[in-house]
Amino acid sequence: VDRWQIVRFEAPCTVAIDVGVAPAGSGALPKDGGDRSQGVNGYVLNTITPETDGTCLYFWAFARNYSLGEQRLTHQLREGVATIFREDELVLEAQQKAIDEHPDHKFYNLNIDAGAMWARRLIDRMVDAERGGSTVIPIRRVG
Repeated sequence: VDRWQIVRFEAPCTVAIDVGVAPAGSGALPKDGGDRSQGVNGYVLNTITPETDGTCLYFWAFARNYSLGEQRLTHQLREGVATIFREDELVLEAQQKAIDEHPDHKFYNLNIDAGAMWARRLIDRMVDAERGGSTVIPIRRVG
């Protein structure tokens, strides 16, 4: 199959993921024209908003464009996605606990963190602009 996963960040708090598959060579990939008419898509929406200094509200949704009348599949997908997001929640809670327990610890980002680092810099710029600051944080597109 040809597979795609397109992640789009909408500042300040939403990530939309377009993921899907189509028969190999069908032209579904962006480099081949992006004709996904023979494929299936799933769409994941994540919106995160602060609640307190150490907590946030995390909303998510999943939609698809195939087998829309199959309630059993809807249930299976919802439960599967919920399980994945619960795993994410546990990791995020552990990260917050580590931050709370070691407030002066310097954390290191890995290459895989490039997208999140870019998003953080963009949010920092937005916050700075709201405060009337003039700090310039360069944003560099990765990839």
